[in-house]
Amino acid sequence: MLSLWRSVGAVGRINPKLIRQCTTSVPKKEVLFFQDEVQNILKSLTGCNTEKVFRPRKEGKETKRSVYQFVTAEELEQLQKEYVKKAEMKLQMPPVLDQRKERGRILEEDPLLAGFDNSKIIFTDITYGVVDRERLIVVRDIDGTLRTADWEEQDRINLTYFPRDECKHYVPALFEPENLENILTPEKYEYILDRNFGQFEPDHPIYIRTAEIVYNHVNENKNFKALESTRHFGPMVFYLCWNRQIDNLLVHQILSKNLMNAALTVKLYQIITKDKSFELNESGTETLKNFARSSAAREQNKILVALNRA
Repeated sequence: MLSLWRSVGAVGRINPKLIRQCTTSVPKKEVLFFQDEVQNILKSLTGCNTEKVFRPRKEGKETKRSVYQFVTAEELEQLQKEYVKKAEMKLQMPPVLDQRKERGRILEEDPLLAGFDNSKIIFTDITYGVVDRERLIVVRDIDGTLRTADWEEQDRINLTYFPRDECKHYVPALFEPENLENILTPEKYEYILDRNFGQFEPDHPIYIRTAEIVYNHVNENKNFKALESTRHFGPMVFYLCWNRQIDNLLVHQILSKNLMNAALTVKLYQIITKDKSFELNESGTETLKNFARSSAAREQNKILVALNRA
């Protein structure tokens, strides 16, 4: 299934230029996420620890054997560049979108066809290469109404004709909130978010609910390190900024001796929230103090104490 979102790079699933050109009709969250400045900050905050990106993972696949070879200095330099490029591809972020709106419109109402069959009839364009979200699927209901497919029908029919290994025809029990609560640990964050991304589109209600449950658990337990240098770190930071909950993240960055990232997070917060109650400063320390004294969601002392300890 060649979905609008399903490609090697998550951000490549949607055309950022198209987003910027259609700001009047696109949800605010999408517009902000695809701004060049926001993307650059999120990538910088994510980091690129190649050892973590390429670490062995239990995915039920056979691990490829290592290959050793002698190379020249020039060949080694080229291989290192390719290595970093592959890591950056793996770190491309899933897009942050608002929840999808209901779809489906009536094309025709024909009472003469009412009761013609005891089940709906679905007509599908199965042309290869058509984006799933744009694939033409229409439904003839039992009462004779002809309409375009709703989201549930669109997803199910696309998956029927163009199945994906990572996507089930049913909603796995993993994504029930009560089941998630039982398995949420730092070691499982990335696995859950990867499964979530493989199963649902980024604007699907269950995708958004699952991602937010994980992000809130990371924030409440201060387990930010678990998602650093993963493709899910940027969307999490965006979510925390959007909801004005960056205090714990700032303390983590400060205590990790990374004042530059902490200052960048505050800058991102200001871009997303449009909060002008504090001033950005060339000095990262002053920027953080300004934020702590004016916009910190919790006790400002947490950030100021962390700065004194750093």
